[in-house]
Amino acid sequence: MPQATDVEATVRALLEAAGISASDDELAKFVEMYPALREGADRLWHDEWRYEEPALQFTPQPPPTPEG
Repeated sequence: MPQATDVEATVRALLEAAGISASDDELAKFVEMYPALREGADRLWHDEWRYEEPALQFTPQPPPTPEG
């Protein structure tokens, strides 16, 4: 698990990159939440899925026209 200072630096960098300012209380909450959030996001990645489509592709078709 990353050190607290590493987590804080990461959170600060992410907020800065997104252009989000946070109060000290908000920053503390983000730092507290980040390890669990990162762990959850990491669980979504599987190397064997690297070249798979992220979702089913849907190619819309126009509605059928009445034959006239």
